[in-house]
Amino acid sequence: MPNVLLVSIASFFDSTAEIPNIFKRAGCKVDVFCDKSSWLLSNKFFDNWIETSSNEEIFRDNLLKLIHDKPNYYSWILLLEDVTIKLMNEYIQTDEELFKKIMPINKIENRAILSSKAGLSNICSKYGIPTPGFVSYREGMDVDQIIGQLEFPVLVKVDFSFSGHGIQYCEHPAGLQHCIDNVDNKEGLVIQEYITGKDIGVEALFKEGKLITYNCGDVLSYMNNKFSFTTRRIYYQSREIEAHLQYLGENVGMNGFASMQYVFHPGRNVYYLLEVDARTNSWVPYSRFTGHDFADGIRRIMNGQLTADEKLPDNYDKHVEIAIFDRDLRRCVKEKDFKGLVKWLINYNGCWKFILWYILGG
Repeated sequence: MPNVLLVSIASFFDSTAEIPNIFKRAGCKVDVFCDKSSWLLSNKFFDNWIETSSNEEIFRDNLLKLIHDKPNYYSWILLLEDVTIKLMNEYIQTDEELFKKIMPINKIENRAILSSKAGLSNICSKYGIPTPGFVSYREGMDVDQIIGQLEFPVLVKVDFSFSGHGIQYCEHPAGLQHCIDNVDNKEGLVIQEYITGKDIGVEALFKEGKLITYNCGDVLSYMNNKFSFTTRRIYYQSREIEAHLQYLGENVGMNGFASMQYVFHPGRNVYYLLEVDARTNSWVPYSRFTGHDFADGIRRIMNGQLTADEKLPDNYDKHVEIAIFDRDLRRCVKEKDFKGLVKWLINYNGCWKFILWYILGG
């Protein structure tokens, strides 16, 4: 039975609660490394809790000591959220062996993509990956110079943020200076063209640059606005997105889970990559409803089979509507979507199957 270590420092990040179940279904022994307030402890699907501190320096040193003391014990060490990835990425400077052992990419030269919007934009430029036009802001930069390089509207994005925070929409050039002035820490600030099109959320699993399995879904609803997290999607498989994922994985060296966002511009027939978070997210456990279960991908990896899902016929057209129950319920209340609330109350189309009961009570 393969040993897996799930690592989390962010007690506010609730999607970590769902991850032990996936690895248990894949036949793994699961240790969790976290402090006592972590969502990782909210169910009974882990085998061993390794308690640590929420203090970043102590957390980091305890993790490094565990890895040093048990160098070959864990088949997979998974950092579960952006703050943990950022913490370790900033610490590991030259040790490529350690980097490959714990980080979600295996090419240290591409580390800028980890938890950095500026880094993602630059990596996309490096490998010719379609992404919206952008300017990396530098303190004191002439705003007129920026305006001359971009088409409006634009988004002003702080370098490190998640769940839609740290993003401002700027419709006209006259408002750009105000948006920039609203940002306290301008280091790594990105000003990016806003692309109108179909929003697509993607979860994928890679190993050593190879795409193992993925799910992509058209976004049906957001919690607040289109920069916030999503509550309902229609999932399917896409040959075009699959090719983009394969190219990304091979060139960047993706080596674990990734949560991504694309936008498809129908007039240009282009899939633009907007976001890559090299971690799991709340949609990952719902893969068991799509026919492309991440537990199956993990099982293949642990068996040394770095193979993708079985190739589907070209006429394959399965679409599955999925909702994250707690998010969508809150959205229904917030937007006074009474029709949506009734659907949840009466188990419309069997929607209760999307309730992750093990999170509620273990």
